[in-house]
Amino acid sequence: MTEEIPNLGLTLVGMPDAVFSKADGSLCLVDYKTAGYKGQEDPFMPIYETQLWGYARLLEHEGVGTVTSAALVYFANTLKDYHEKPLDLLTNDGIRVPFAVKIHEVAIDLKAIGPLLKAFRDYADMSEPPARVDGCKNCQRLDRLFQVDQRQRSGYGLVDALQNHNRAFLFEQLRKRELLQREERALESHGWENDLTDGLSDYADCVPGALDI
Repeated sequence: MTEEIPNLGLTLVGMPDAVFSKADGSLCLVDYKTAGYKGQEDPFMPIYETQLWGYARLLEHEGVGTVTSAALVYFANTLKDYHEKPLDLLTNDGIRVPFAVKIHEVAIDLKAIGPLLKAFRDYADMSEPPARVDGCKNCQRLDRLFQVDQRQRSGYGLVDALQNHNRAFLFEQLRKRELLQREERALESHGWENDLTDGLSDYADCVPGALDI
């Protein structure tokens, strides 16, 4: 489903996992999550709620119906409960993977979508990244990437400054610069992977797509 928003130059796109017709003719919107339920403490909850608001807006825009209720349905595997007795998972047909199901109701707020779309347009039109937020891991990662890029750009100035030196000296300086850049990128990649692993260990539950947003 899509909705063109000409005044902002945006196209809203989305497709819900499930939509049910209620007895009164209105719609119940459902989105499935393969992750453990963490309630309002889940750092992704605002994203999930906004996702449902967007689906509700698209359903009404397409004339499917009016959404009067919505929910996130969590399916989290409970394999950790079988850590000491894994053979209990064996069946005649293979391995049984148990899941726990939790339903989290979400209040629909279509009026909140407009300001969010406007904010996205404002961010997209910025000539430079917004100010960092304290404690934001993504901000820290971007800072490191910008530092690597800045050092690379400064290398171009070094080449210009060395143009009057002999070829052997220039090649030696470029070789040292390239080695330094490789070390910096390797350190950046290693730090990124560690941060990502730390984040996934907090939120994922050993299920591919646990960060399905």
